[in-house]
Amino acid sequence: MNSLQQQMPRNKTLFIATVLFFCFLLSPSAWAEEAIQVKQGGLARIVVKPGLGATSVEGVFKGGSIPYFEIEQGEFVALIGIDMDQALGKIPFLSTWKIKGKTVKQRDVIEVQAAKFGLQELTLPKKKVDLDAPTLKRVRQEKRLMRAAFGQSVNEKLWQGSFLPPVKGKRQGTFGRRRLINGQPKRSHTGEDISAPTGTPIIAPNHGKVVLVGHFFFNGRSVVIDHGLGLISMYFHLSAVDVKEGTMVKAGDQIGSVGKTGRVTGPHLHWGMRLNSAKIDPYALVDTKFD
Repeated sequence: MNSLQQQMPRNKTLFIATVLFFCFLLSPSAWAEEAIQVKQGGLARIVVKPGLGATSVEGVFKGGSIPYFEIEQGEFVALIGIDMDQALGKIPFLSTWKIKGKTVKQRDVIEVQAAKFGLQELTLPKKKVDLDAPTLKRVRQEKRLMRAAFGQSVNEKLWQGSFLPPVKGKRQGTFGRRRLINGQPKRSHTGEDISAPTGTPIIAPNHGKVVLVGHFFFNGRSVVIDHGLGLISMYFHLSAVDVKEGTMVKAGDQIGSVGKTGRVTGPHLHWGMRLNSAKIDPYALVDTKFD
C-alpha cells in the first residue's frame, strides 16, 4: 500500500468531520452557550435577532406560550417571569420563528437561583384570621374574581418603556416573606409593601387597562391593571379609588390613594405583579430595561 492510499482513510474522516461541523453552523436549531441566571421572583429578558422579514416569533417556557414583542426592525424581546416559589435548577426556553419559509429555533437555558426571603410575624384580631362560614364563602368568591382578572391579559403590549414606582414611600422588603399570623404559618407574601401616610397618591406605573376594581376582605379597596402580554399589576388596601373598570391609564395617572382597608396593621400600598402567571417582585420591572 503506497503513502497516498494510507492517507485516504484519514482524509475521508477529516472531510466528514468538516462537513458535520458546517452542518451544525448552518443548522436552524442551536443551544445557547451559557445559562441565563435569574433568582426566584425575578424575570429573564430573552433577545432574538432573526432579521428583517421574520414572522411568528414565539417562545415556550415550562410548556406555556411566552409572547415576543419587536423593539427594533428584526429584533424581538421576550420577558419570562420566574415565580417566587419556582424550584431551583435549569429550565429550557425555546424560541421559534419563520423567515424565508423556514422555521428556525433557538434554545436558551434559564438557571433559577435561590432568593433570600425573610420571615414576617403579624398579630391580628382573631376574626381576621379564623374566618366564619359566610366570610370564607366571600373570600373564595373574591379569589375567583381575582384569578379571572389575571387571566384576561390582552395579546398586545400596552406598556411603554420602563416602570415607575407607584407611590412615594418606604419600601418594606416584604416580597416573598414567609408569614406567621398569630403564630400560624400562612402563604408567603406575594407583593411588595410600601409604607406611606393615608391619602398619599398612587399612580399607574405604566400604560394599561383597569380590569378589576373592588373592595375585598383581605385586600381592601383594590385595583388591577393589565399591561398586556401577560403582565398584570395590582394595588391593595387603598383608601380611595380614582378609576373604573375598563379605564385606559397612562404612566403617572393617579389611580387611588394609600389606605389601610382590608386585613392590615397600618396604612401602606401592597404592590403586586404577575408575569405569565408567575408571582414576581414588582421592583424587578423598575430595574429592567424593556425597550
